[in-house]
Amino acid sequence: MSRVSIYGSYGATLQQIFFFCSIASMILGALAAMAQTKVKRPLAHSSIGHVGYIRTGFSCGTIEGIQSLLIGIFIYASMTIDAFAIVPALRQTRVKYIADLGALAKTNPISAITFSITMFSYAGIPPLAGFCSKFYLFFAALGCGAYFLAPVGVVTSVIGRWAAGRLP
Repeated sequence: MSRVSIYGSYGATLQQIFFFCSIASMILGALAAMAQTKVKRPLAHSSIGHVGYIRTGFSCGTIEGIQSLLIGIFIYASMTIDAFAIVPALRQTRVKYIADLGALAKTNPISAITFSITMFSYAGIPPLAGFCSKFYLFFAALGCGAYFLAPVGVVTSVIGRWAAGRLP
């Protein structure tokens, strides 16, 4: 798909559809993650939002967009592997709901620190990798003229910060 977006000319109409899908995915992921009470579900809904962020790089159809897409995929995959490796370990300590995470620092401080750093990276807190990923993606969107897409991404990222910020 990256090759098609660089070498193929899919036209302005198809690019607008890609932009709309990216915006819809970011908004849906951010808003759906807000209403969750279990630990795994905000991660799943955050994945929907991150697909929108990564689709931003694809939608641009430029070299910078594809580079930011590849950086975003690598960082997102690393964060997701880390988060979903910690969640089963949390199940062994009987942590199922977000409210149960409060006692994790006392029972298992290493898992608490690792999970907190991962969630702050998911949220895009500087200077963590998630922030760098979103920065490159939004910068690529501005570079290709998607002036509406980047601010929507920033707003949904702030909403996502609240949803992911509840976990640590």
